[in-house]
Amino acid sequence: MPANELSEDDSYLGEGLGATARLTEEVMAQIEAKGPISFSNFFNLALYHPEWGYYARPQQARTGKEGDFFTAVSVGTLFGHILAEYARSCWQQAGQPEVFRIVEWGAEQGDLGRDIMAGARKAGGDFERALQYAVVEPLPLKRNALRQRQSEWEVVEKAAELKPLPGLVLGNELLDALSFWLVRWENGQWWEKRVGCVKEEEATSEGEKFCFEIATPGEALRERLRLVSGRFCEGYETEIRPSLSLLLAEMKSVLEGGEVLLFDYGFERDDLYHPSRTTGTLRTYGRHEAGEDPLLNLGQIDITAHVDFTALAEDARMVGLVPDALQSQGHFLTKAAAGLLTQMEGHVDSHFIRQFQTLTHPGHLGSKFSVFRARV
Repeated sequence: MPANELSEDDSYLGEGLGATARLTEEVMAQIEAKGPISFSNFFNLALYHPEWGYYARPQQARTGKEGDFFTAVSVGTLFGHILAEYARSCWQQAGQPEVFRIVEWGAEQGDLGRDIMAGARKAGGDFERALQYAVVEPLPLKRNALRQRQSEWEVVEKAAELKPLPGLVLGNELLDALSFWLVRWENGQWWEKRVGCVKEEEATSEGEKFCFEIATPGEALRERLRLVSGRFCEGYETEIRPSLSLLLAEMKSVLEGGEVLLFDYGFERDDLYHPSRTTGTLRTYGRHEAGEDPLLNLGQIDITAHVDFTALAEDARMVGLVPDALQSQGHFLTKAAAGLLTQMEGHVDSHFIRQFQTLTHPGHLGSKFSVFRARV
């Protein structure tokens, strides 16, 4: 069976393909009522519908061997242990406050948080006693599941429910999973690619429900397109994210001193929108197979695009954060793990070495991911 197909017996909210069908029907109903919708709206429905979206289902394995893609957390517990060591250094720099809190966005099933807290227990002392963990999770099914799994954590729907404390805001592969517009350069101008319905008589396959249609960009998209300049070839396509200033402002609001720490893949603006990158960075992932058609298998696959780190830094400054220079994941983790590496002198731990190399080596994840830091 192809990796992006499900059998009738596969579980999807306990109803086989029924939930996917209902999600498809809802998107089609919106298109029929309003006309073609922006890809950003389509994306949010496909990934974040509160019942049927790809990210809404707490029982669905999305990462690791049983899921659709790998993350640094999938490598093992070392990523979390290094971040615990980094959090300890931040706590020390903050004057060792009695309470120091990590707030994670995009916590999924809580694996990273459990690894970080295990690393803190290993460190022990005043830092372990000071450290608290909180998660911001807007999706109700996942929020309730996290509360059941991690009753000692503070799991909230909105950042406004958390009082500001000294600490660290954390997001691992969060930004690439946020919505974006699709645009195309034709006849000397940008056009928006919107999502419409395929007419039954025009469908080339039984599962074909949606298609792209070209439209004049709306005001919000036109404003963001001003960030992109260059000489583009006819048919050049790319992705534009809305401003992330509101998200960054929420992240800042939970901190009374500290920093925002985000791991993701992407480029600086000149590289991301280089004229040679003619088809953009949009990808889909299902059962560890990459694809390029986000209109298929609605709700069953991940949809993603690379981050514009230049825009992210601009949005951070807009809300009063102070961004540091962008680093590779390999450089950041090697520096953050200095204490752990010192403790290992004279002791060879092959399990540690394998995980560390996977996380930091340029041929593995070390150069694939970047680390964005912004101080309050």
